[in-house]
Amino acid sequence: MGFGNFFFTVLITLSVALITYNILISANAPLKHDLPGPSSRSALLVDPVIKMPVERSSSGKKRLFHTAVTASDSVYNTWQCRVMYYWYKKHRDGPNSEMGGFTRILHSGKADKFMEEIPTFIAQPLPAGMDQGYIVLNRPWAFVQWLQKADIKEDYILMAEPDHIIVKPIPNLSKDGLGAAFPFFYIEPKKFESIIRKYFPEDKGPVTKIDPIGNSPVIIGKESLKKIAPTWMNVSLAMKKDPETDKAFGWVLEMYGYAVSSALHGVDNILYKDFMIQPPWDTEIGKKFIIHYTYGCDYDMKGKLTYGKIGEWRFDKRSYDTVMPPRNLPLPPPGVPESVVTLVKMVNEATANIPNWGS
Repeated sequence: MGFGNFFFTVLITLSVALITYNILISANAPLKHDLPGPSSRSALLVDPVIKMPVERSSSGKKRLFHTAVTASDSVYNTWQCRVMYYWYKKHRDGPNSEMGGFTRILHSGKADKFMEEIPTFIAQPLPAGMDQGYIVLNRPWAFVQWLQKADIKEDYILMAEPDHIIVKPIPNLSKDGLGAAFPFFYIEPKKFESIIRKYFPEDKGPVTKIDPIGNSPVIIGKESLKKIAPTWMNVSLAMKKDPETDKAFGWVLEMYGYAVSSALHGVDNILYKDFMIQPPWDTEIGKKFIIHYTYGCDYDMKGKLTYGKIGEWRFDKRSYDTVMPPRNLPLPPPGVPESVVTLVKMVNEATANIPNWGS
């Protein structure tokens, strides 16, 4: 294990200076670069958002996945993880669930007081200064460590985030060697082709091979993720080091890093738009599995959205960056969409039932 730690330290140190695809792949056994499974790439290009049928394997055996969430030890990340874990436990054994274990990958490098409440793996942060103030770069490095050292029983991984609330039991949405991922409208490889080519050489194919995804939410085979993760780490570090790439991609840089790395390893994804919703823009729960509360929700008392202006009623996770939200948050006024009402009710239920909330 000492050699493994030394090896990945060297990977980090060299990644920025030696960023070529051959060097990136030398750390990993390469995957096949043709599309796995019976589906054809041309079929994906015709309609890139494919509705994934919810079904069991032909044997009837559950294909369990392990839910993994990376987090710092900040108050902000911690309360979100506690709420998420509450709802994970609530739905884990529900109908159609293929949810297995859960791990909070804590990349602070040290234990905190919630280790007994939430199953936790302690990962080391990047060396001081290497994230250049972009803390999200710790995410791929944390996954590299977890995948290397942890005993993960399940064959699949769901990469999730602290600000995800699971609203119903989640089946394994991946199929035939493909990952299952949510498509983000703002991940646009074709638009940034000249930049993408720094990391995805022309001999790897058109940039349309790169799916419009981040690393979360994604359900993927464990062995595939083990191969992708070091590349994801190196590509993300190199992107951050390059001023042109950093300026173009901004806060979604690490998402591009994962999308490129998945394509480099020939791992394609079912683009599953019913994976989650993002209030206030998505107004109904419908068949979705996750609420992602990344945006602030601001309304006047008539239920009208006042986005960009602080509302008379509001819920924004950033209001609770240094303190946990209190129990029994006020519900939205009449007329506010179902998605926002459900979000606040679910936060309230979690905080009402989590022991020692606010401590």
